[in-house]
Amino acid sequence: MLGEQGRLGSAQVRWNDYLGTAAADDADALLNTRSLYKIAGLDRDRWRIVGIDFTMGSPWEQVVVYGMDRASAEPSPEAVEGVAVTAFHLGVSVQLDTFLAEAFQRISVRLLSSVMSGKDLVVADHARLAEAHE
Repeated sequence: MLGEQGRLGSAQVRWNDYLGTAAADDADALLNTRSLYKIAGLDRDRWRIVGIDFTMGSPWEQVVVYGMDRASAEPSPEAVEGVAVTAFHLGVSVQLDTFLAEAFQRISVRLLSSVMSGKDLVVADHARLAEAHE
């Protein structure tokens, strides 16, 4: 999420009951799908997509794609100040579920209760729940 001074940091929601990570496989190599660059309307020769921001459950939120101008100098691994990017707001016409299905082959999200922050969960057992919950 965009921080107060225009810096990207960890994802946050109002209460932060659960914290975690996410990872995704780009669907660029799949047949009959548009690349992330085509979905965003960005010229691959000019821009390098370096980040994506979206919120599920908030219909007024938009997908934002962060791009770095390829003409700019490559950021060094030692860069402490960060890397300058441009935020491309894809607009409300881009439906999040359609965007995710088209842009990514697979998305993995892992959330842990904020009470468990900084602790690893060690799975001691596996249990199957009933198929239907009421």
